[in-house]
Amino acid sequence: MTKPHLLLDQLPVELIFNIFTYLSTAEILHSFYSFSRYLRKCIRNYDGYKVNLKAISKRQFDRIFRAIRPDQIVTLTLCDDEETPGQMSLFFTLFPAFEQSFIRLECLHIRNFEACPILHPMNVLHTISIDFVQWPVHSFGIANIQKFDEKFASIFRLPTLRTLILNKESVNNRFNIQILPTNENITQFEIHLRTIDNLSLLFKCFPNIQRLTFSLNTTSVDDDFTSEFRIPRSLTHLTMKVSFGLRDEIKRILQSCPMLIYLNIHIEWKQTDTLQWLDADWWQSIVEEFLPRLEIFRLQVDIPSSPELNITNDSLKGFQTQFWTNRSFTIGMMPFDPLSVDCRRETIENKVLTINLASSPMITFPNAEILKLEHVTNSETTCYVISQLVEIQRYMNDFSILEHLILQSACAVTSSVLTQLINVSPCLTRLTISSFNSQLHPLLNSKYPQIRWLDMRREYLPKKFRTSLCSAFPCLEHLMNCYLYDEVYLEILIENLKDLQNLTTRILSYYFEDDGELDHWLRTHTRLKNFAFKLIDHRQILLWISN
Repeated sequence: MTKPHLLLDQLPVELIFNIFTYLSTAEILHSFYSFSRYLRKCIRNYDGYKVNLKAISKRQFDRIFRAIRPDQIVTLTLCDDEETPGQMSLFFTLFPAFEQSFIRLECLHIRNFEACPILHPMNVLHTISIDFVQWPVHSFGIANIQKFDEKFASIFRLPTLRTLILNKESVNNRFNIQILPTNENITQFEIHLRTIDNLSLLFKCFPNIQRLTFSLNTTSVDDDFTSEFRIPRSLTHLTMKVSFGLRDEIKRILQSCPMLIYLNIHIEWKQTDTLQWLDADWWQSIVEEFLPRLEIFRLQVDIPSSPELNITNDSLKGFQTQFWTNRSFTIGMMPFDPLSVDCRRETIENKVLTINLASSPMITFPNAEILKLEHVTNSETTCYVISQLVEIQRYMNDFSILEHLILQSACAVTSSVLTQLINVSPCLTRLTISSFNSQLHPLLNSKYPQIRWLDMRREYLPKKFRTSLCSAFPCLEHLMNCYLYDEVYLEILIENLKDLQNLTTRILSYYFEDDGELDHWLRTHTRLKNFAFKLIDHRQILLWISN
């Protein structure tokens, strides 16, 4: 019988490379690097790696850059957050000549741009996506703000850049648009806006823009904002999500886009008058008068409450005329929150389910990846303890895809309930605990080896629970927001949690003067040798560990 590795060794290298295109870099190395000499040679010659360093372990990070070269990477995601702290600094220490090393890089995704150095021109880099984690505007140092602005403006000066995506709507609406230079090469741009007034500034920066995606969170502060509103005739694709905005403002935007062939509009539930957006006659007049080239039109309107559904169905009949049915237009509505406020569902990409245990269930919810349990009462000192699994099952009876259990501040579970829930939830590996003083100790009487990620919500860990926490979660890889009274606690956690990959903590009675002192302390007081870290404010530490 032919051995499996001999069968793979008989495949042509072109077919092996084709298989690699469907796998992540970590999967390729884990599956094939030690399989055979032939496959190892293929790995060393493949030049289309898409490396994603988000939520990666320090050991995986080291393995990737030992096995492949920078010039083999075409797509790179750098992530410097609480699960991979210090990654950006470590990465650019390994590759100080970034532009000369990653000569085939086409797409770059940066999470936490503040930790990234200034980028210089590269040969083929055409797409940059940025997730803003922390803005220097929250700092009082004007020098830091100016440094950040200059670094951000340098992105717009990259000559090969064609697509720029600015993610994280909650924070990226604060940057200073007026600092941005003109870039005639950028043809695709995504952003979140505080006001429509900023659109005129954006179009001055991108005179040849073809595809624009933006989210609008407020209306114009200037009644005459369109006086200098000039949209390039190159714009053919427009996608917008309107959280807060006026219909007249949207009209004035669209009447300036005569070359549009694609229009996608999402009206969120926060609008005061949702039904005005389902006026078929109004939309028809917009298309006929201002958008003669439009080929594809998609309109989605979120409905804030169920009593409006029947009215909305009547409104949709206006889109059943010949004008709409003969075109590639899609009109739809989506009920945002059709349940009562006492027993509500918060939907984020259909993954998150929030249940108020103080209410009586009106419906059994479908399964969800994230389950938030809360107990809303008038008392701020009372903690509701779930003592039977049926208290959760009456709201949700399918836990097959549940990954993360979040207990809000006034809600806790017994060790028995948590054990039962883990037993019926094969994917449950993340836990956020909310109450510690009276509820932590009983919870630690059992072991939960399935839990790999634990968030302690910035609560201080009492002395008597230091070792019992390690015993209860023996396979813990991520310990988040675990505050400690002194540095001895940190030594104990690192010593006993053998699988720990990252830790975010704050030490109350001990502080480190600088990075050098923290590095020296970790190497002399713990077993750690291979790690990265970020020292936030002398006491707050973010660790990324290779175990």
